[in-house]
Amino acid sequence: MSPFAIVAILALVGYAIYKQSQRHEVVGAHRFTLAIVYVVVGLALGGLDLPNRPAEQILLLVSLLLSVGVGLARGRLTRIWRGDDGRVYAQGTALTIGLFLGMVIVKFGLGTWAYFQGLSDQGGFGEVLLMIGLMVAFQAEIVWRRGRALGARENTTSVTTA
Repeated sequence: MSPFAIVAILALVGYAIYKQSQRHEVVGAHRFTLAIVYVVVGLALGGLDLPNRPAEQILLLVSLLLSVGVGLARGRLTRIWRGDDGRVYAQGTALTIGLFLGMVIVKFGLGTWAYFQGLSDQGGFGEVLLMIGLMVAFQAEIVWRRGRALGARENTTSVTTA
């Protein structure tokens, strides 16, 4: 792994933890920004090597399902409320941050296990970031749907109704 990849991953994980711990307004048009960042950096670091053996395909499917499942859980567990100003806010909790860190650890663990089992030597850190991007996208959509029910704005120029 290159020093650039290590720095990029540490920076993205640190940024994601910081963003999750901060209160932010739920705005529909901005919900996929962090997921897009993960996908772009993941592609820059090597992206996804499509599996060609059944064991690799199963491992990819498990990884995809884990990303979707954790994203859905985090979306349901994110704290969401309507502020006194009429805007809808969200903030991660210790549990949602723990799920994020746990998933990162599991992704690296799966990749390491697959490498030593001879199942795959093609996947890399770019693939992990793509999977995290998928998780963040599912979380963002669930948070948006929950926030919209409370009156969240579609974009920053929308008027919030009481």
